[in-house]
Amino acid sequence: MVELSDVTIGTAGTVAALKTEDETMLRRLTAMGVSPGISITLEQQFPSYIIKVGRTRAALDRETAKTIYITPR
Repeated sequence: MVELSDVTIGTAGTVAALKTEDETMLRRLTAMGVSPGISITLEQQFPSYIIKVGRTRAALDRETAKTIYITPR
């Protein structure tokens, strides 16, 4: 299990955990489709983290990316 902010561009994996106590952030991530068990791919790291969840792409700041832990494939 590794932080999304620590993987290289192009890494695909399964969300293992969302490590935050911030309810607003959890609701935002869930609304984007990011939750444990979901497959995601990191497509970009700068200036924002761009993730692909299913057919959707979403932009995240570094603080948010650090709360997502994935199991890389």
